Amino acid sequence: MKRNIFYVVALSLLCLVTSCYDDSELSERIDKLEVATVAGINQQLASLQSSLDLLTETYNSLDGTIGLLEANDATRQQQIDSLMNKKEALAKDIDGLQQSINNLRSWVGDMLEGYASSADLNTQLTVVQDSINAVSDRTNEQLAVILEQIQELQSKITQLFATLDILFEDVEGAIAYSPGGLVTVNYTLVNADEKTQVVCMADGGWTAKVTQKSAETGTITVTTPATGGDGRVLVLVGSTSNTIMRFLSFVEDEQADENRYTFVGLYWPQSVTQTDASLCGGELTKVIGKISGRTYAIDCGGMGSGFKNDIRATPEELEWLADYTAKPAKMDGFDNWVTRQFTLYPFGTPMPADCNQHGIGDCNTVSTLATMSYMYPRFIQSIIKQVSDKEFKVKMFDPDGKRIIVGVDNQVLCSSNGSVQQMTGKNGRLTWSTILEKAIMKWLYVFRPGKQLGGFGAEGMTPLFTGDGRSFAVSPGKCTAEELKLFVTVSIKHGLIVNGGFNKQGLKMGNHETITAHGHSFFLPNDPNALFAIRNPWGQGSDDHVMQCYDNDHAPSGYDGSIPSTIDLRIISPGIASLYYDGPREPYQIPKW
Repeated sequence: MKRNIFYVVALSLLCLVTSCYDDSELSERIDKLEVATVAGINQQLASLQSSLDLLTETYNSLDGTIGLLEANDATRQQQIDSLMNKKEALAKDIDGLQQSINNLRSWVGDMLEGYASSADLNTQLTVVQDSINAVSDRTNEQLAVILEQIQELQSKITQLFATLDILFEDVEGAIAYSPGGLVTVNYTLVNADEKTQVVCMADGGWTAKVTQKSAETGTITVTTPATGGDGRVLVLVGSTSNTIMRFLSFVEDEQADENRYTFVGLYWPQSVTQTDASLCGGELTKVIGKISGRTYAIDCGGMGSGFKNDIRATPEELEWLADYTAKPAKMDGFDNWVTRQFTLYPFGTPMPADCNQHGIGDCNTVSTLATMSYMYPRFIQSIIKQVSDKEFKVKMFDPDGKRIIVGVDNQVLCSSNGSVQQMTGKNGRLTWSTILEKAIMKWLYVFRPGKQLGGFGAEGMTPLFTGDGRSFAVSPGKCTAEELKLFVTVSIKHGLIVNGGFNKQGLKMGNHETITAHGHSFFLPNDPNALFAIRNPWGQGSDDHVMQCYDNDHAPSGYDGSIPSTIDLRIISPGIASLYYDGPREPYQIPKW
């Protein structure tokens, strides 16, 4: 078609100039122009088409690569580098293609210069130029589409480079933890925006709380299950355009050095040579002179003066302690071991209502465990590991303050008619308190042969689990009601374990009355007019046998205001339980059963 155009042009020119001069030279030049122009145009268009085909193929390859990147996050950086190289190559191809078009136009212009005197020829060649321009325009339109597509690729590449991520500080592999404790992990967000949120999910006794400090930083506080074991916490990070998922893995650290504990707000003398002035941050300075009966000891691994005369176990005896099937043949006059089913935590977490005395004279053990559950419920959970329905492991300390494991099975001491004589929870349920009491029986059997639970003091029982035997006493009649209140409330505020009793029986305390030679738990009061609350480990009544104690000025009807003068206290260091300090206690909230 293009060749025919040139023939028409040549024939027209021939008709116009025949009578004037010889047109042979012009015809030759026209032929040369036609042949060269058509060949050049065809060559340039073929080059343009080839470049366009290459660009399209490269684009399709890049588009597919983007899809792979989105599906495979692990190879993202390597593939992005390749994408960038291909994008640079595309840019060079586009520049070359545009230059080819410019060269084509310049070449046609050069070819037309020799025929400026011929209007008809110029007109015809303009048609050729228009045709070339049309091809160029179509090519430019295709190039514009390609450029737009490349911009989309660039946007995707930018998004890939800005992939949302979360970095955990000082976390490499699984995180070692102590059961029932807290683990805090600091995090930093990468490429987050103002709407980015961090959410954690956990189950199986694990909980996780996110505290965001800024748009990019925050902490994840994980409460680990008291039962131990390995676990994971799912961390979800979501922004306006992306969501990622990460895991925090945890492994139980059975070799954790629990003896290196610190008290929260508690300053306790470290030996008998130190004064009591710093006790509880100095808040007991006014009543320091009322303290008596200290059990500080510089030996026995900090277990206290009451452990100096205990025997030391042989390897065989330690094996017996760890064997969950082994048990004393008889304890506190009972020898009937009966298999029963356990519900460790009927109320979801340990609490005083789980500790109720029955046929054994273990009031101090029951009341002290009740106090420990009031102060440190997570600690209680941390020292018991249920292996199966019939096997439990309990963490304890020997008389030298060294960690030991005591195995316990699902048999309990009963009377001849099958009535449970050990402590239980409400409605006769066998709970964590039953397990710990049985572990104490085994401990006494090995380290204090012949010793019974009856009469075992709070200051002697607590170190078996806390590893700390420091305590002091406050005798009856030594303090005013306000001084007694100061001892109890300040000690509880600073995490100390407070137990005690009465030296006068039958004094009215609402629906209950005082009992002598009997250990009780001490809590903060539910009534602001009361000095404090006292729980009898019998656990009788819907009020769980919790009694509010008043002075003469505030005692309501049915309460004896003289009771404070009959009270003696035993205030005990929490030892490793302080690792689980959750802040000042609140009044005991009695559950329903």
